[in-house]
Amino acid sequence: MLLPVSQVASLVNALNLTWLDKVYLNEIPKEDLDNTDITLMLLQETDSSPAYHANSTFKGIAMGVEIQIFYKIDLADDFNPIEAEIALMKTLKDAGWLIVSSQHHTTDPDTNQLTKTIYVTKNEMI
Repeated sequence: MLLPVSQVASLVNALNLTWLDKVYLNEIPKEDLDNTDITLMLLQETDSSPAYHANSTFKGIAMGVEIQIFYKIDLADDFNPIEAEIALMKTLKDAGWLIVSSQHHTTDPDTNQLTKTIYVTKNEMI
């Protein structure tokens, strides 16, 4: 079984999203920390705990992933982040992920980038 962040990364990468330049797992490399010319996604694990308890054991894993999107500073005038996020969330839902929370947009205090955080979970039998 792949790590939860790897599962989400595989799904996102398969979508070939034209608005997304890079997907990172667990941390953003130093060379891209302050890069405001690209839109990137950071995936971090929030849960990986036993699930489906029965007969004094567990039969599954509850997985959780935090998805952070850092939009490039110069977004195209015709690009609508909300529409892109809704399409992403629908794809995640169709792949069995539950959208737990879709936080409000914020501005990164260091880079002034528009950011979005989405939390997803999925229970998987083992």
